[in-house]
Amino acid sequence: MIEKPIAFIGKIIADFTHEINNHLALIKESAGLISDICKGKKSIDKKEMPYVLESIEAIENQINRSVSFINYFNRFAHRMDSLKTSFKLNSIIEELFELLRRYSNRKKVALKYDLPSNLPDINNSPFLLQFVIFYAIDTFLKKSRPDTNITVTASSENNLIKLKIQYTGEFNETFTNEIWSISTVQEIASVTSIKISANEKTIIIEIPI
Repeated sequence: MIEKPIAFIGKIIADFTHEINNHLALIKESAGLISDICKGKKSIDKKEMPYVLESIEAIENQINRSVSFINYFNRFAHRMDSLKTSFKLNSIIEELFELLRRYSNRKKVALKYDLPSNLPDINNSPFLLQFVIFYAIDTFLKKSRPDTNITVTASSENNLIKLKIQYTGEFNETFTNEIWSISTVQEIASVTSIKISANEKTIIIEIPI
């Protein structure tokens, strides 16, 4: 069973490295343009200055995006520091969605979440909860069609937070990839008393507070 969470980590790391490579490629391209303009010159022509300034701004913006993305990944890595800790649901969904953005963009599926601001803190395993949420999203993404949506909402009642992951749109009829069984995911999640149930286009995750 341990291979399932490991596969989840591998997916996040693979998408992270691809995204960072894309960021660096854009920085290199902008730096190359500046180099081409400045090569062999003692000063920059006024007509060329806007292109230089635009490239410098593009480099700064891309560096800021890279730093933000790395911070999300760093937070994700530290989710595995302990089996149980106190955390906010908004925080783990925000970083998971950011790290999955490349995956969902490639599938042309919009990832959305709308959570109440007054949800209580959770005392549980943030990593295993992210794994269960990833399973739910991955289940839909693997059989999704372009221009569809996956939306996450939540409510709190009876010492539980109910997380609802909803797919909107039609499924790809030619889907062939294997999806992990929900019983296997539930067995892993039971370590932390998290429960998961599903129907065709909705997955519910119950998290004890």
